[in-house]
Amino acid sequence: MLRLALALLLVLPLQAALLKSLDEAKAAAAKEEKDIYLVFTSLKVSGACVQLEKRILSQKSFREVVGEKFILVHLDVPVELTPGMISPLASNRILAQKFAVDSYPSAFFLDAKGRVFAQEKGFLTGGPEEYSARLLKQARERDDQSSALQAAYKKEGLDRAKAIVAVLKESPKGANPEIYSAHMAELARLDPDDSLGFQKQRLAEQGFKDLDRALDEVFHKDSYDEVVKLVEAYVIEFQPQGSLLQKALFPKLAALNHGKQVEAAIKAAQEVIAVDASSSYGKFAAQILARLKSE
Repeated sequence: MLRLALALLLVLPLQAALLKSLDEAKAAAAKEEKDIYLVFTSLKVSGACVQLEKRILSQKSFREVVGEKFILVHLDVPVELTPGMISPLASNRILAQKFAVDSYPSAFFLDAKGRVFAQEKGFLTGGPEEYSARLLKQARERDDQSSALQAAYKKEGLDRAKAIVAVLKESPKGANPEIYSAHMAELARLDPDDSLGFQKQRLAEQGFKDLDRALDEVFHKDSYDEVVKLVEAYVIEFQPQGSLLQKALFPKLAALNHGKQVEAAIKAAQEVIAVDASSSYGKFAAQILARLKSE
């Protein structure tokens, strides 16, 4: 009987466990050459999190299928802490802050080093099969990207640079820039003058993330002059174009409008509209401009 049980264990698929430690997951991912699917929930306050845990994460069918490609990690975060008491989940809160989690549930796709290459928020509709299919699709896209980069490095000179750019342009938003740092260094070597314009745009996107975090801090303090300074410094340093420029300029308009600096706000609104009058930012700026001119 013991031999039969052992034989069955060898032929039946193992049910992937939901780990409770990211460090443990990274060690397992490195050993098994897998990526990590990290889910943050707050079960005591979020019905969506409860449903996600009940309908998806706890289901054997989901864990078995997804476990082929990912190490699974589920961290529950206490939104409210009891004064004087240390929660065993307190470390999860610290980690959630590190990942800039601002809503629950939130999930992140990580490499074995714990670097984010894609993320998603909210409890999406569907059962274990749909969730499994979406995660496996993400895994396939990552494999395809790796294959495309390998093919790119078989080219030479500017052709290699163009091929690398074509791949990196399709990388998910919010990916950790460290993942692509070696490829960016290769682009800098192959295209030192940035004739393709990709390196400058990439740096502007990374700079915008820092700007966004800084603006969030000063806006809550009603430091409108500081908002204007931050935006103008970012625009001068990174010279963003298109939608990125418009996203950067809009907080400046909002700050000037809140600060009752009418003439400067009118000029800022015109700058936002000039980038793209048909976008949501452009239309909102047009509404603000019309109101400012009528006052």
